Amino acid sequence: MLWSRINLYALGVLIGLLHFSNDARANLDNSDLVNAATRGNLSEVKALLSMSDKSHEGRDKDMALIGTVQNGHENIVKLLLASGADANVKANNGRTVLMLAAQDNRIGIAQALLAANADINAVTDDGMTALMFASQRNHIEMVRLLLEADKDVNVNAVTNEGVTALMLASQIGGQVVIQHLLQANANVNSQAKNGATALMLAAQHGYRGVTMTLLAMGAEIDAKAENGATALLLAKKYDHKGVIELLQKAGAK
Repeated sequence: MLWSRINLYALGVLIGLLHFSNDARANLDNSDLVNAATRGNLSEVKALLSMSDKSHEGRDKDMALIGTVQNGHENIVKLLLASGADANVKANNGRTVLMLAAQDNRIGIAQALLAANADINAVTDDGMTALMFASQRNHIEMVRLLLEADKDVNVNAVTNEGVTALMLASQIGGQVVIQHLLQANANVNSQAKNGATALMLAAQHGYRGVTMTLLAMGAEIDAKAENGATALLLAKKYDHKGVIELLQKAGAK
């Protein structure tokens, strides 16, 4: 039986884009430091940090860092880190500031955070990593940075539902990101808890080039999801003729 629209929708929700909500910003501490940093007022942040008559708690600096990373104020990020802000502070849903930088493609900020010992393999409540956020958004340079920054980066990390960075990239047709992940030894045949593979997602969306790349790297052509769906069945269901032809020539049944 073909993958039902309900199941496809559920998977889409599962690996859909995650955004830093306005509620998260509202939860930031309302201190002068947090406000100045979030607005990007570098001179005010410097003044507040250097005031001898006011002692800023670590939490102020950490909350300021979250707002600053989200708003892309690189110089203030570096200043806060140098003053002792935690490079692994988490926003809502367990997202670290490195994840926020990764999802918004803020290369300089990510570099600063990594230099301050940000945990590249930290996970959200749902099991997402910084590499997953970057792959999901097709941020090529960010993916390259994360893969090259730490030899221990877990390219095969899985979410609570078994989704990998390679699956996320395959779902959106991120050809170059996929190549980087595969070169870093991403498991081409990893399956989510519902049996989905990167090849199935590429076929479902009609990405012929991605399908070709995954097959060339050893993707199991007739792998089945828990409901019996295969890459070929999904390609047929959505009438992706180029992918259908490619899979059939490769021996899909």
